[in-house]
Amino acid sequence: MHVRFKSFGPLRRVIGETIIDLEVKEGSTVRQVVNQVLEEWGSEAKGLIMDGDEIGGNLIVLLNMKDVDTLGGVDIPVKADDEVAILPHVQGG
Repeated sequence: MHVRFKSFGPLRRVIGETIIDLEVKEGSTVRQVVNQVLEEWGSEAKGLIMDGDEIGGNLIVLLNMKDVDTLGGVDIPVKADDEVAILPHVQGG
């Protein structure tokens, strides 16, 4: 099943691309999509995203432009042609 992964900020610089088209297993979750990206792009990307075994709290994870925290978390299933994105928190004053 096809899904799209978008990266921004430091992660995009490590991966070298903003948009990555992936093939994932039917029934995959947002967490599994992120893990697949990290397997392909290695320890530097993993260091930017993961805090131990979890996605770092300083990141916003989106599924189809909606924060996954409002949808039930990173274990929500993805569907064909969904888009998963990871954004750094932006702070300002």
